[in-house]
Amino acid sequence: MSEEIRNYKCPCCDASLEFSAAKQTLHCDSCGNDYSVETLNQLAEADGGSTGSSEYNWETYEPREYGTDEEINIADYNCPSCGAQITGDDTLGATVCPYCGNATIIKGQFEGSLKPDYMIPFKVDKKMAMVEFEKACKKAPFLPDEFKNKKKIEEMAGVYVPFWMFDCRCDANITYNAQRVKCWSDSNYDYTKTSYYRLHRSGNMNFENIPVDGSIKADDEYMEAVEPFDYRDVVEFNSAYLSGYLADKYDVDDKQSLPRANERVKKSAEDALASTCNSYSMVTVNNSNIRTSEGKVRYSLLPVWMLNIKYKGENFKFAINGQTGKTVGNFPICKKKRNTYFAKVFGITVAIVMAGAMLFLNF
Repeated sequence: MSEEIRNYKCPCCDASLEFSAAKQTLHCDSCGNDYSVETLNQLAEADGGSTGSSEYNWETYEPREYGTDEEINIADYNCPSCGAQITGDDTLGATVCPYCGNATIIKGQFEGSLKPDYMIPFKVDKKMAMVEFEKACKKAPFLPDEFKNKKKIEEMAGVYVPFWMFDCRCDANITYNAQRVKCWSDSNYDYTKTSYYRLHRSGNMNFENIPVDGSIKADDEYMEAVEPFDYRDVVEFNSAYLSGYLADKYDVDDKQSLPRANERVKKSAEDALASTCNSYSMVTVNNSNIRTSEGKVRYSLLPVWMLNIKYKGENFKFAINGQTGKTVGNFPICKKKRNTYFAKVFGITVAIVMAGAMLFLNF
């Protein structure tokens, strides 16, 4: 009966290892490290667990339809400019499209759509949202006057944005290549010592309410920027919460949202394990294996105030978290205000320098 002879390689530099009788370890002549057989077997097992393809398992979502017992009458609203199709209370008066700012919204007969499972009701009303937006404006330098126009700011619309919410259990196995660098000097030389390590990290973690927005019209970057939401306020869907607000219909289904959900799980798991490697000067991922199980999917509506302001032919979009008031968006700079400001600063500086020079000459 023969036994396979294993050729051990150094985990740090990949050179061949030789057994040292004196130390009773496997020694690397290349980098000088010593390893016990037990340590090398543990590293091999860790590498085996972190290699291979990551796997993400999610349940199939079963959609629900709106019933005839809703609390309010719902109407469809269509934007002829950008094509947005949203729903809302059929008593809503004149409004603007939350996605493009078009003032002409066509009200139509409600044709039915998939009913959300959960939602977070608005906590920030329009008055509070306007205050939060004005706070953000005060932090923007050289802001054009269009962004201080009360009448324009009042056009912001409260929208329940469709989100797919993902729950899962995650098992992560990651191996890293790491370094520690030590520097010192004496009277003659500067020294640098670099030590190399192979690290293994693994862990189990549970994820709840990973949001991925289900609307093509909603800017993904903005929707993620207004996070986080406090999911302790989640309630079962009730159409009564739609009164006075708009609700977008999802046009990106749960299957199309899975790649983004997988990406967020992977990054969060890798960030959590990488945070345990802070004592090293440099850490890079060698192998990563992420597996999810018990994956659940739900359809939810989350509250967002949206505002569009046009400036010099460009549409500037803003989003305000309807639960926390967090505001995101990009403000333009009024070049006239900026140039006037720097001209004044330059003038004042020149005046101070001239006054100083005259005072010096008088002495």
